[in-house]
Order: sequence, then C-alpha cells, then structure tokens
Amino acid sequence: MIIATRYTVERVEGAEVFTIRNHDAPLCPLCGSLCSGYDTRSRHSIDGAGFVRWFALRRLRCPDCKKLHIELPDFMRPRKHYAAAVIDDVLDGSGDDCPADNTTMWRWKR
Repeated sequence: MIIATRYTVERVEGAEVFTIRNHDAPLCPLCGSLCSGYDTRSRHSIDGAGFVRWFALRRLRCPDCKKLHIELPDFMRPRKHYAAAVIDDVLDGSGDDCPADNTTMWRWKR
C-alpha cells in the first residue's frame, strides 16, 4: 500500500467518481523501485456528515518484486470505509455526531 500525501482530487467527467492524482513518484514500499500503473479499483469513503463519495484508486505494479500496491490518499484508512478524520475524532473522544453506528465506533476504540 502506497500512502499519497501530496495529491489533487479530480472529478471524472460525467460520473460521480473522483480520482487521485499523486504528485510524488510511486515507489514500492518493499523494494523501493518505481511502480507503474496496472489498473484501478473502486472504493468509497464516508465523511463526517454521512455523505458517500466514490473514488477510482490506482493499483500499481512493481517491476522488480512483481507485487501489486494500491495508491491510497491520506484521508482514507486501509480497510476502513469512513474517512480518517471521522475515525480520529471518535478515537480522540470528540466525535459526537459520527455517522457510524455504536458497534463500529466500539471496534475502532478497541
């Protein structure tokens, strides 16, 4: 997994899907080689108001170790549907109006 910290979010023409344009070269976290584009994967993120946005995230392939990595923006968490800010607010104790149900918030705290 490659975490993008310098990027722009662009809307795809005629669709409710957004793409992430990374400004840094995608380097393999395992061997450090420059990865190349492979395909895209759809993923959604839920913000603090409960609004769902869909993203077409790039999957990258390392030419040396042959592994696939997904390019994830820093406002998303691996294997989580809610935005990182929502999860961080719940963990800090300031997430009073979180759209997630109580069992989900309990799992985050655990």
